[in-house]
Amino acid sequence: MVIVYAFLLPISRAGISILTATLFLLWLLDKNLKNRIQALIKNRVVFSIALFFGFSTVSLLWSKNIYSGWIFLITYWYLLPIFIFATQIKLEQLTKIISAFLLGMLISEILSYGIFFELWQLRHGDAMDPSPFMNHLQYAMFLTFASLLLLNRFFFEKELKWKIFYFLYFLTVTSNLFLNGGRTGHLAFAVSIFVVGFLNIKNKFIAFFSMLALVSTIFYTAYHVSPVFKVRFDQSTHETTTILTSDQSTHETTTLSNNSTNKYNGSLGQRLGAWIVGVELFIENPILGTGIGSEMDALREKIKTDMPEMMSIINIAHYHNNYMTYLVQLGLVGLFLYLNIIYQIAKLTIQNKELSNLKYIFLTVFSVASLVENMFSAQFPLALFALMVGIFISANNL
Repeated sequence: MVIVYAFLLPISRAGISILTATLFLLWLLDKNLKNRIQALIKNRVVFSIALFFGFSTVSLLWSKNIYSGWIFLITYWYLLPIFIFATQIKLEQLTKIISAFLLGMLISEILSYGIFFELWQLRHGDAMDPSPFMNHLQYAMFLTFASLLLLNRFFFEKELKWKIFYFLYFLTVTSNLFLNGGRTGHLAFAVSIFVVGFLNIKNKFIAFFSMLALVSTIFYTAYHVSPVFKVRFDQSTHETTTILTSDQSTHETTTLSNNSTNKYNGSLGQRLGAWIVGVELFIENPILGTGIGSEMDALREKIKTDMPEMMSIINIAHYHNNYMTYLVQLGLVGLFLYLNIIYQIAKLTIQNKELSNLKYIFLTVFSVASLVENMFSAQFPLALFALMVGIFISANNL
């Protein structure tokens, strides 16, 4: 059933929900449940997740929006498979599970290419946003991880025919990434590909420049071939220029007002605005934060009372940054507990070198993507996190 979960992970929201519940119920009915729980209690990764969840729950005591807080907490339901996978995955299953995930990604890719070339239409996605099952930011993160997983396999594969296969598959996934409008994935790819190089190439000088050449070639080609990437890249350049130059006319009140509005419009501008307000809220509640569920209410109240120049972002859905979210929501304590989860995963000792490399690749992709999107509070990214962390804990125990 774990293999089915891995396969459905990139392609079925309902499949994730149903299998999460089914796997958990079967796990509770397992005759060895007591031994499994005892093993989990001793695991530092599991303990760090429990600490984070526990503190998030306690923060309801000072939250001003308990309903939203509970909704936020319920999302962490999708982390439950970590406990199941960590105690049930066997050595011989590891390769099959990862291959099942790649097969699911292949199906999503085929559908994505079909949407892009307008061969068919699905309920989700269109030619300028060919993400078949999830939003383009999350899908871009999935594609980034899948592409670098394949590149990592390329380095470990001994047979030439399979090396060629993995590299070609890497290219198709990477091509799909740049047909996708998720700049989150583009950033994560640009950073994380260097991790792949440093982990797999002994000479770090060669590793750096070979990855630099590869990523430069990919980005250059994508800009001239993918209309979606070109639009997104040009849009990012324009927004960045607007942000950097918008404060030059500060002498004229009307100009300043117009520039302030322009500065915080657009994808990058709204993120910047939310982060600026978030910093102010963090300064007001540095240790414990506003409490889970109150973070967006606090942003809107802050804009209305003290920062009217940010009015263009008042309806933003969230902070588009895991770290800023937890700084505002849970303060320094919450951010420390979240970072401790990542640290404890990184510390896991895995004898299998390919899996050990994959651990660092996944953590880099997830952490970089979390700089510009809330990956730790959305179904698909949380499910991927649960699968991979469960695999890493299991590999640590084998």
